[in-house]
Amino acid sequence: MEKAADTPVLTSEGSRTAAWRAYYELTKPGITLMVVLSTFAGYALALPEGIAALQSGERLAHLLLTLLGTALVCGGSGALNHYVEREADRRMSRTRGRPIASGQITPAAGLGYALGLTFAGLFVLLFINFLTLLLATLTVVGYVTVYTPMKQRTPAALYVGAVPGAIPPAGGWIAAQGSPEWGTLLVFLVLYCWQIPHFLALAYLYSKDYAQAGFRVAELGQGRKGAYWHALMASVALLASTLLLGWHSGLGWAYTAGMLLLGLWLLVTAFDFARRHSTAAARRMLMSAYGYLVGFVVLSVLR
Repeated sequence: MEKAADTPVLTSEGSRTAAWRAYYELTKPGITLMVVLSTFAGYALALPEGIAALQSGERLAHLLLTLLGTALVCGGSGALNHYVEREADRRMSRTRGRPIASGQITPAAGLGYALGLTFAGLFVLLFINFLTLLLATLTVVGYVTVYTPMKQRTPAALYVGAVPGAIPPAGGWIAAQGSPEWGTLLVFLVLYCWQIPHFLALAYLYSKDYAQAGFRVAELGQGRKGAYWHALMASVALLASTLLLGWHSGLGWAYTAGMLLLGLWLLVTAFDFARRHSTAAARRMLMSAYGYLVGFVVLSVLR
């Protein structure tokens, strides 16, 4: 337990600001932003006329409602993860400062906040369509009750956890179209494959932290069963599914050329990581993975 002298003295205004910041951090804002952007891409890809369709006030309102519901559900899922993993978070230097783990927010308050956000998001998506609502529900259930506990049992949790991470853009596609079709599967595959090199880089960079918390995914960061090469294979599959999605949606040469360049960048860094598996190589692969996702969203929306 921390000594009282170690606790900063805050003014009333400072306390409110710190509380708001703590609750904001519970939503895992970086992950929530990525999910919202990928959902936006899935929605835009499903529209034959692209974002030009958003000139319609009704269509724009529908998109914003979809993104709001997605953001609330994702933020709620992140907060639920903070709650469930609070003991593990205290064992990792990278996460021991998180709001619940550090005691800034009580577990009960964090759980109430998480459930409130999640159910609010599901309520919003109820006005989009049933399938989008169902996919959002599966995302929460899969992330919190399957992937989160699996991390302490098997390294395969990475490949299972990539499923709920890839569902939101598929939900965005269905929100725009009203029903699933081949593009729904393709946009799911893009986000599924993207998560493999992204997370393997993180598993390598934070393998000691993960091992201290008892997460078996740390073994992937230590190269178990050739896991380093999985990043390269997933990067090949990612580029293939991205280009196939572009062909399916008729996105044209700008999208194809841009994703080819970004795909080659990711392939080079993934090969370097698989060959040398160094901290510098892992960081380069992580940066190229982020660049790929940003490029995919931008080129999908501004086609």
